[in-house]
Amino acid sequence: MEKRIDTVIVDDDNPSIRVLAERLKGYPDVNLVATAGNGEEGWNTVMRYKPELLFLDVELSDTSGLEFLSSLDKHIDWNMKVVFYTSYEKYLLPALRLQAFDFLLKPVSDSELSLIMNRFHLSREETLRSGGQPFQSSPLSQPAQSILITTITNDKLIVRPENIGFFKYDSERKLWRVVLNSLQHFILKHQTTAETILNYAPEFIQIHKTYIININYLYLISENSCTLLPPFNKVSELKVSKMYKKKLLDRFYDM
Repeated sequence: MEKRIDTVIVDDDNPSIRVLAERLKGYPDVNLVATAGNGEEGWNTVMRYKPELLFLDVELSDTSGLEFLSSLDKHIDWNMKVVFYTSYEKYLLPALRLQAFDFLLKPVSDSELSLIMNRFHLSREETLRSGGQPFQSSPLSQPAQSILITTITNDKLIVRPENIGFFKYDSERKLWRVVLNSLQHFILKHQTTAETILNYAPEFIQIHKTYIININYLYLISENSCTLLPPFNKVSELKVSKMYKKKLLDRFYDM
């Protein structure tokens, strides 16, 4: 008899847990071993049961789904598929899908859950055919890990560093703005500082008190100006101050 699929749900909304648990009863091979209501409880639950399938709320009461997975990353030594699970359509779903096995929107649709479970079963069969190689590393530990950014309107953006060209500080409003490679601009929440942005990813480097760029887009440093690669090549405002120039040059020449 094929081994049942040990499954855990981590969600801070009990009614949502009950709905998903009820839907999962339609899959006889799914064994819902435990649920958890926050990140701390979820971390302990996952490490205890080592589930094969994890349904994870994107935004828990004490952490985000991405931060939760990042904290688990070095401890996961088994095959585990993660399905992000949320009621917020504002999240960038394609980006989330790159960071997890799949994405499920609340309220749970039977057809969407069926698609996910079919994909899971196919993936599981392929893993078993290949000898059941153990899980090595979450995508979140790779250089292209996603970033959770909160805007001034409290919307959540989940983006990859390569989709960000630069950040600009509005001195009058005392707010940072992020510019994506779609040339969309988003104003970040008040608590966002330069240090916060620099900690998002190693690609981000400060060139001026009002500018932080993604160095992977940097094409040319001419005197005190930076020219970026397309689609940011027409941005002419990126000035480099003396305070940051040496570090920028060192990083640029080491690339």
